[in-house]
This record gives sequence, C-alpha cells and structure tokens, in this order.
Amino acid sequence: MKRFLLFLLAFTFIFASCAETELYNEEPVALDDDSPQISIQEEEPIVAKNETFIVGFCKSESADPYTTSNKLNSELMGLITEPLFSVSDVFEVAPVLCSDYTVREKEWTFSIRNDVTFSDGSKLTVADVEESILAAMEPASYFGTRLSIIESVTSSKRAGTVTITLKYENARFASLLDFPIIKKGTRGNPLPTGTGIYAPDEAMENLVARDGHHSGNTPHYKTIRLCNISTNEELIFKFDALDISTLTSDPTGTASRFPGIPVDLISVPSTTLHYLGFNAKNEKLANKEVRKAIARAIDRKSIAENDFAFMGNEATLPLHPQSLGYPWETAMDLEYDRDAKIEVGIPLTILVNNENSAKVAACNRIAEDLTKCGTTTTVRALPFNEYTTALQNGDFTLYYAEVSLTPDFDITRELLGSLNFGKVSDISMTAALMAYLGGDEGCETYFSTFCDVVPFAPIFFKNTAMYTQKNFFKTTCPSSQNIYYNFCDWEIGG
Repeated sequence: MKRFLLFLLAFTFIFASCAETELYNEEPVALDDDSPQISIQEEEPIVAKNETFIVGFCKSESADPYTTSNKLNSELMGLITEPLFSVSDVFEVAPVLCSDYTVREKEWTFSIRNDVTFSDGSKLTVADVEESILAAMEPASYFGTRLSIIESVTSSKRAGTVTITLKYENARFASLLDFPIIKKGTRGNPLPTGTGIYAPDEAMENLVARDGHHSGNTPHYKTIRLCNISTNEELIFKFDALDISTLTSDPTGTASRFPGIPVDLISVPSTTLHYLGFNAKNEKLANKEVRKAIARAIDRKSIAENDFAFMGNEATLPLHPQSLGYPWETAMDLEYDRDAKIEVGIPLTILVNNENSAKVAACNRIAEDLTKCGTTTTVRALPFNEYTTALQNGDFTLYYAEVSLTPDFDITRELLGSLNFGKVSDISMTAALMAYLGGDEGCETYFSTFCDVVPFAPIFFKNTAMYTQKNFFKTTCPSSQNIYYNFCDWEIGG
C-alpha cells in the first residue's frame, strides 16, 4: 500500500551562529508563503542502509566547542565529549563527570570523578574542568549568556573539587552545566580531546568507539564515519546521496527544495519559546486581568499545528511541557477559551517581524481571535531592523517574539532585564521568581503567580527537526542540547 509523507523542510545554514543570543540579536529568516510542499511516495517498504552511521564534519571550520559557529561541528561534541551534567529529552538533570556536589547558598562545590580518562588515556583533572568552565564563560562563547551568573571559579587539586560561586542563588544551576568538558590545551585542535564514548582517529576520517568506557555503555556502531562537508548545499546533496545519515534543521527557517528521498522526522524539544508580549505603559495593558484575558484568547494548538507545521509544544507557562513535574493543573488557568470576552477599550496592534511568514500567520490568527472576543486587533509586520527598533522604543501595544531560554528556564531577562520590552513590573512576580530559583519549594507559588500576573503570554516551545534516512532508527532520544543524547540506547531499525 502506498504511503505518502508530506512535509516542509527548512534548513538552518550550518555556518549560522548557534550563540545563545538575546531576542533582538536574533535574525529570523523568511519562510516563503509559496514554499513548495514535498510529497514523497514510497512504492515499496524502505529498508534503511544502516550498517554504517555517517555524520557531517567541516574540517575547514573551527571545532572549538564553545565558540564554533559550525552546527555540524558543534553537534559532534555530543559523541566525543561529556559535560559535568546532562539534560535529558524531558529536561531531567543528571551528573556525568562529577561524583557528588554540595550547595551552600551561592557556592557550589563539585567533586570530580577520579575514574574518568580522556580519549588519549590521560586522567580527567580539576584543572581540565576549571579551564573548560572558564572557556565556556567567555562572552563569545555559545554558553556565555547562561554562565554570566557565575562570579568566580576555583579548583583544588588536593580535594579533587571545583568550586563555583554565583552572583545570586539558583537551585537549578546544575542544568546550565551541560556544556563539553575537554582536556586542557586541546581547544584549538582539529577536534578537542574529550571523555566521550567515541574518539577521532588520526586521519580525522572516523570516530572509533572506546573500549572500557567509564560509563559501561557499548554503542551499536563501533565506528562512525566522518564526512567532510563545506557548504549547506553539499550537506543536502550528501544526505540525499546517503553519504550522511542524519541532519538537523530549524523548521521555521529558510524554506529549501529537498530531493525526494524517504526520511523520518524526529521532533527534538528545545528551550526556544514563542510568546506574546504586552506594553505596560498602556494603562489598559498594565491591568493584569486584561493580560490574562488576552492570554486565554490565544489558540496555541492551532498556531503550533497549522502555522508551524506541528513543530512546537504549546505551553501556557515558561516551562517546557515535556519537563518532569510540569504543573498541568496550574497551566489550565491560561488555557484557550474560544468564548472569552475581552473589553480593552482600545484597538490593539501586534508587532511582528515580517521576514518569517509563519510568525505573521500566527499573529493574524491571534488578531482574528482577539477581534472575535470583542477587541479590534490588527497586525503590524515590519522588517527585522525596524521591528527591533520598535521594540526598543516601546512602539507597540502587543508584540510577538521568540527567545532561547536557558535550560533552567530562568526568565530573569524577560521579567527584569533587557528583554522586558513592555516594562511589565510586579513585585509579587519578582519575589516568586526569586523563590523559584531558590529551590523546589517555590515552584507552586511561582507558576500560580505567573498565571495571575501574566507578564507575557507563552504560546509554544519550538522543536528542532532531526531527519534520518527512512527506518534508520527504531527509537531515539535526542535532547535540546545534545542530539546524540544517550546514543548507546538508540535502537537500530531494519
């Protein structure tokens, strides 16, 4: 029986920066309204050629795990390096390279494992960990923004510990430590020396599974081939030619024609949040009841499914709904109400960047729903530079935005910092956020307060698209920060 796979493919350029930039540094790329839909027809069941796993690698670009702008090289780190802590596909945090840790207010002390070796046979030391943390803290680093919370880093060779002092308390700080730890002095190598389950061979043509890895895990593939790729066009061509086994993309990025080969699409959760912001300088929108009514008028499910092609998880809270312990009952307080009545008393306009048609479509949908609820609403779509200028000047009533939250889902920047464009301010919300960052006991109050104050209205968390050849894998579990998360547990198809 014939099966049809209908999808839009939109590829992120492999040389685009992957920095955790603030919203106004983000430069969305247009997704044309007339982008072709690709229909793939399968006459016979597909049997994947999965005897060999091949990944892309750009030899001419930096493989510095902290500053590389090459997406392929960055993703490769998940196979050859390990972090202090891992963050799973359900945002669960677990220690990897530390055996224990203690927290004393703003001071975190980590005991570094003494049974871990690098791929060259040398032992992992506290000096390696300290240097990796300092490198990740650099302003140019992909992890620089999240680690700006750090005041100082010290290590003790005698005690085998690394101590990090924070600028303010954050009980979820461990989730920010999922970046690669590498051997001191190897940052500038063609590939850095790591403690991962794979290591590159001398010719830089293969990754070879390490015998007796400290994790005790054995990967299905003893060898992974490296395929040198220099351009985005070459990436697509080699995927089509089965010269590489997988690739990732931004489903809301630039639309691209894709050769007709059968693929499996895996939605990878991310911390990238789409939300609707309010201008509190407007006395109507300074009223939290009005903001709450607007939040309830947003049809998040339709936006995620229809405007963003099912590549999002709708959420009413600034926490990914796949997270363990997501407060579903509290989240219902801001659920969509198609019969909501909104009496703002003034017409509203949603500011949005016009270079992404999916975002514009989402805003048109929101505007239509708000108008049906009793408040005339229009959309003001501007080029990116004009959009950011309007945000900075407060020239809006509502605005549609996208931001990459850190893995601890800290909204300090959005509530108190540079991303609070609408100047929404509430003492109880600030106190609830500080309590939430201080420990688990503050969670319930934090989320209930968010639903009461509604400083902004979350819409959905965007997914990354991961493509593999059809039936290559039966099961996978890529995470937001590591597409090869728990790679040894991936089940091979066939």
